[in-house]
Amino acid sequence: MKKSKQSNYWSMGIAIVLCTSVGIILGALLQNVVLWLFIGAGVGVVLGAVLQIIKR
Repeated sequence: MKKSKQSNYWSMGIAIVLCTSVGIILGALLQNVVLWLFIGAGVGVVLGAVLQIIKR
C-alpha cells in the first residue's frame, strides 16, 4: 500500500468544502438548502477524486 502525502488529503478536502459551500449558497438562493447541500457535496467528492487522478 502506497503512502499518500498529507497535501493530497488537503486538496480533496478543499474541493469538497468549496463545492459544498457553493451548494449551500445556491440552496439559500433557491429555497432548498438540503438538496443543494447534498448536490454540492457530491460534486465536491467527484471533483476531488478527479483532481487526484489527474495529479498523479
